Amino acid sequence: MSSYEQPLYDCQTPSLDSTEQSVVESIDQDRMWDSVEKFSSLTRISGTGGERKAAEHLTTVLSDHAVSHTVHEPELYLSTPVSATVTATDRTECFKSAKTVAFSDNDSVSGEVIRLRADEEGDSVESLLDHSLNIDDVAVEDKVVVAESLIPIAEIRALAARGAAAFIAIHPHDREPHEGIISPVWGGAPTFEEKNEIPEIIVANISGDDGDKLDALIENNPSLSLTVSTTVDTRWVRCPLIEAEITPTQTATDEFVLLHGHYDSWHVGVTDNATGDAALLEAAIALSAHADQLTRTVRVCWWPGHSTGRYAGSTWYADTFANSLNENCLAHVNVDSPGVKDAVEFTSRVKWMTAAAPVAIGTITDVTGKQTETRRPSRAGDYSFNNIGIAGLSLQSSIEHSVREERGYHLVGGSGGHADAWHLSTDTLEKADPATLKRDADVYTIATYRLASATHCPLDYRLTIAEHQQTLETLKKGSSELGLEKEFSRLEETYSELAAKVNEIYEQENHSFRNLQPLARTLTRINYVTDKTFEQDPAVGRPPLPALAAIAHPPNDTDSKRFLAWGARRSYNALTYELRSVLAQLPAN
Repeated sequence: MSSYEQPLYDCQTPSLDSTEQSVVESIDQDRMWDSVEKFSSLTRISGTGGERKAAEHLTTVLSDHAVSHTVHEPELYLSTPVSATVTATDRTECFKSAKTVAFSDNDSVSGEVIRLRADEEGDSVESLLDHSLNIDDVAVEDKVVVAESLIPIAEIRALAARGAAAFIAIHPHDREPHEGIISPVWGGAPTFEEKNEIPEIIVANISGDDGDKLDALIENNPSLSLTVSTTVDTRWVRCPLIEAEITPTQTATDEFVLLHGHYDSWHVGVTDNATGDAALLEAAIALSAHADQLTRTVRVCWWPGHSTGRYAGSTWYADTFANSLNENCLAHVNVDSPGVKDAVEFTSRVKWMTAAAPVAIGTITDVTGKQTETRRPSRAGDYSFNNIGIAGLSLQSSIEHSVREERGYHLVGGSGGHADAWHLSTDTLEKADPATLKRDADVYTIATYRLASATHCPLDYRLTIAEHQQTLETLKKGSSELGLEKEFSRLEETYSELAAKVNEIYEQENHSFRNLQPLARTLTRINYVTDKTFEQDPAVGRPPLPALAAIAHPPNDTDSKRFLAWGARRSYNALTYELRSVLAQLPAN
């Protein structure tokens, strides 16, 4: 069997109970593929007629199957790339693959080229966003900066702050650069205090082939001047946001599970995310047919504004329903890029918070027989609920690494690792597969069903505490160097007390999420964000226990070390206080 012919399942039959088997039998592969085919003819840029036609299809199918739903119409702050040109200023050469990006400046500039060499982008989505262009000692003012990259958000901000005229990214794709967005502001619209966080700089991307051509010009003329022009449509746009609700018929409850994905796209976006939208429809239909088995409501949402608004739709929802989410949402399940042709493994692109590991791993194994592993979610995708503290999981299948290498694929941020699909005009119908989509829809639906039908709390926060303790141990040496042994020990002891108490709770047969909710919110927040509960951290990577992360590598300079210690002591105090407050809220034996 060749690497292109690996099986979709590593088991003869799924290991499901009779109700779960009935749920997956309710998922109609042909009906699901009909939705994919419908979406494959629609360019679903948010704020356009194509997006509205997609919304009409979703609501029609929901109505046909008597699934209760609401269409919200939020106004979102979106930035749609229109066009870009990159030419030699003397007009001897034009780079025809040029595209601009969401939230680029809308202008034209000319300037001398400065060619930088970027660090390797690594093997994760965060590495695509956070890698260095090594600009610290480079004079970039009024220059057109050129580097191999996809979209280094932090470095683009630094270039703008230092007065660079423009940034041109040479993409690894030979023919067409990937679409993208440069603003770090989560949700598109900045708050009043954040309005200066959107970088003011012209950005254009060109293909790998055009990059080779540009490098040849630079080699022949080191003082080459380029003219870069961009047109970007940045404004407030009203968009449909669809929310279906499946309420248990046998149980009264305020608790719910949020199942979601974006339905806007770059181009026709078949694998990103027409397949996900079809899977969400089938999940809603199947779960509605089994509402008598649910103990929690399931909300199913289709987001606009994901692509051109940095997850604007899910951010609007997080803001608008913040208190309900905080009080009652058990978990969120993000459906993105299922059903990619040849996506046979569940190791490269899966991501979930540790508490969700039993549900995620158990579901993938039981439905597919495939092996998987826990991967930390990056600060990307529609994980717009981190600041509230809601555990999230995304069960993305992927093309095997060996196959991607064999095909010459470079690292991309979705589409199952398909580098000729993600954020490209070639993300078309042949990149997806109906049988793969059926398997992936089964996985997402059963994971949601297990979360929404459990009589106890199906998330295991003992695992989260253990994860925090492991992270804390990596900070022991740095804490000692900074003279923070006492603060370290106090937090370490607090985690030990918390672990003992939470173990007692989980030993009770019907441990409830309601009793664990304060713990769940706090553990998730302090492990993923640094801003407040009802704010949004920027789209920049966050290490585990981010408030303490700098302690791992104290600076050598005496003053810098003492400054770090000054702030780290406050962080230790804050985390200890938060955890001891949670400890006091946990139920007595």
